[in-house]
Amino acid sequence: MARRPYDMLFKLLLIGDSGVGKTCILYRFSDDAFNTTFISTIGIDFKIKTIELKGKKIKLQIWDTAGQERFHTITTSYYRGAMGIMLVYDITNAKSFDNIAKWLRNIDEHASEDVVKMILGNKC
Repeated sequence: MARRPYDMLFKLLLIGDSGVGKTCILYRFSDDAFNTTFISTIGIDFKIKTIELKGKKIKLQIWDTAGQERFHTITTSYYRGAMGIMLVYDITNAKSFDNIAKWLRNIDEHASEDVVKMILGNKC
């Protein structure tokens, strides 16, 4: 049997309001790229990045979800099986921070009980 090219696999989600910079975070981390043009994610997108940590190859499957309300039924189905969820808000937009409570309720409803949650303030 062929050996996997990685030791561990982690499924991570980026969630938050539309326009908070989830896609920019994803592309900056996965491709070391930055796009100054706003492109709204339609539904869901993902990138894979393999990193090395303490001598182990870790494969990260990072899912970028659309923040618009019309996509929530699609994106919440991806919460299942996630090991970590990054809730992103825009530090220049108080409403996006206030909406973190709504996103946390979505996580409680759709994700596994032991999912790790992280809140990220974004923008420059």
